[in-house]
Order: sequence, then structure tokens, then C-alpha cells
Amino acid sequence: MSLTEGLVERYLAVWNESDAENRRKAVAEIWSEDGLYANTGQEFRGHEGIEAAVTEAYVDFVAKGFAFRLHAHSVNHEAARITWNMVPKDGGDIAARGTQYLTFAKDGRIRTDHQFPEEI
Repeated sequence: MSLTEGLVERYLAVWNESDAENRRKAVAEIWSEDGLYANTGQEFRGHEGIEAAVTEAYVDFVAKGFAFRLHAHSVNHEAARITWNMVPKDGGDIAARGTQYLTFAKDGRIRTDHQFPEEI
């Protein structure tokens, strides 16, 4: 998978996905088996760990009326930067913004994913 095949859209969609089985499948398609997702408080490894992080974010934010939306992205060889906004689903001001720094495995799936919250 490459960014030109819609990885950015799929990446953001998994964080907004309401169906647990669809989240599980998307995590396996987007991250490598030994992938790492790290936010400022924790590290989550492998599909099971990353799925737990995605589900936690869904429960804490999306299920409570927010959505993650793309702000910007860029690619640099085998790495990418995605900046997102968390906004109320029904419209309103940005509640949070963050940047993900991704590196890719040879098969194009995410190998590492580091999140950095930003001031808005």
C-alpha cells in the first residue's frame, strides 16, 4: 500500500470507524505485524496493541461526538507526516490537533507511528 493508494484517508478512517471488526481488519491492513504506535503516554505494539489504542481513541473521542479530519500531509521517501484536527462531528471549532510521523515497512504498511499533540 502506498500513500497514492489512499493510505492517508484509510489511516484517518480507522480512527473514526464505529465497527470493531472493521477497525480490526483495517489495523491489519494498515500497520505491519510488528508495528508500533506511540502517543505521548504509551506505546502499543503489534496489531492487537494498535487495535486497542485505536479502540480507546474511538471510545474516548469519536463515540462522544468528535471526528478526526485531515489537516495536511507530506511524504519523504519511506516516511510521512500527517497532521489532523479533532472536530465536533456536527461542526464547530477544532478541539485538538496532532501530527503523526510514520515510517513504512518494505510492504508499504506502517512500521512506526509516533503521535505529537500540537497547540491550537
